[in-house]
Amino acid sequence: MLRYDKTDNELVVCREFISDAEAHIAEAALRQEGIMCVIDNELFSRIYPIGTSGLGELRLMVFGRDLDKANQIIDSLNFSGE
Repeated sequence: MLRYDKTDNELVVCREFISDAEAHIAEAALRQEGIMCVIDNELFSRIYPIGTSGLGELRLMVFGRDLDKANQIIDSLNFSGE
């Protein structure tokens, strides 16, 4: 039986980045694979570059249904900080 899970259509945090370059590379890789995503906290992190405190981190958000595939794609990018 097929069940509908409302969390499949909710945005969830896929990964957090300190580097905006890495965040944008990951975003481009996901979009190339057809995964809709958005970078959250981008404006705040540019105005207040706080570093590793968590407040200035960029959050890459995806739909819950795409989370596993998105994490696999980002893992394949082999970022040095991951």
